[in-house]
Amino acid sequence: MFQVSRQQCEDMMRMAMGTRESSSANPHGNLWPAQKSGANSNSTLEEAFSSLLTGIVCDALANALGRYVLDILASKGLLDDSDNPKQFDRGLQSLFGNGASVLERIVVKDLYRKLSIPYNSDAGFDYEKSLETAKEVCFVESRLK
Repeated sequence: MFQVSRQQCEDMMRMAMGTRESSSANPHGNLWPAQKSGANSNSTLEEAFSSLLTGIVCDALANALGRYVLDILASKGLLDDSDNPKQFDRGLQSLFGNGASVLERIVVKDLYRKLSIPYNSDAGFDYEKSLETAKEVCFVESRLK
């Protein structure tokens, strides 16, 4: 976990929106650094996913709530836990009550769209499981390149 300033959030949003590079070998784009062997590989992939997720969380919250609210949430430390689903959910619940699930769905929809994962809005929703699914897809994608 790390603390996220407004500038870092904006930098991560730019990175999240511009990192994918399309190629004929990988038509969905490359979101992940070249895979390294050993223990550092998973650590690097975890960091890349965490950074992508934080950028998408910032973007989704800014679009849904506005930049000023995003700034307030960042200053209150809510975004510090954006890569920890349970903590982030707890923070959103404390501030937005039932509205937290709406915000989480927006985050997941944006994340899935970025990763070209189909999203089924009719299925039951679990924020933590949705993020795990996205992470697994990313890890598999990175190993296939």
